[in-house]
Amino acid sequence: MSQHDMEIANQAGASFRADLNDALKALASTNSGPSQPTTPFPYQLWADATTGVLKMRSADNTIWISLARMDPYFGLTKAGMIMFHTKSVAPSGFLKCNGAAISRTTFGELFSEIGTTFGAGDGSTTFNVPDLRAEFIRGWDDSRGVDSGRAFGSGQGFSVESHNHLYGGTAIQFAPGANGSLVTGNTYSTSFYGGSETRPRNVALLACIKI
Repeated sequence: MSQHDMEIANQAGASFRADLNDALKALASTNSGPSQPTTPFPYQLWADATTGVLKMRSADNTIWISLARMDPYFGLTKAGMIMFHTKSVAPSGFLKCNGAAISRTTFGELFSEIGTTFGAGDGSTTFNVPDLRAEFIRGWDDSRGVDSGRAFGSGQGFSVESHNHLYGGTAIQFAPGANGSLVTGNTYSTSFYGGSETRPRNVALLACIKI
């Protein structure tokens, strides 16, 4: 890591050479360091070693603009985004969506994105990532009216849409329950059929969240 104010002062030969070499090192390493360069310039690049983010100075030289995370994916995926992975372990830069409580400071960028939507952890130092194990994902209704009343990020239990069956050519309403008893008239029972849940065909992949 190396930084320089990019000003080469009038000085003797050896000192001049050393100062120039330091400036070149700073350029070669993109002004890498845990704190910003002491003398910033418009459009200057800074590899922030503390946050792992490549930044550029704004045109008016007032703020640093985050360009990308310095990870294998160069930050092309924003913190909080969900992806499915074809391995049983999360790739670098991601965590499993397993409901775990994680540090609010260590994973500060993720915490700033999702907050306590999926759990407040211990209430002060940790928060929870979403638990997507064995779950299907449903798009948030967002006032459309198809899945009304849902809070963003909320889970939803098993349900079968209300329906009736034909019996002897007459439509009759079955009461809730596994035995299919009639609401009115005589009580009949149907045999049990099926598994422990209702589901479509599917493939099991690992849900991961970008940190």
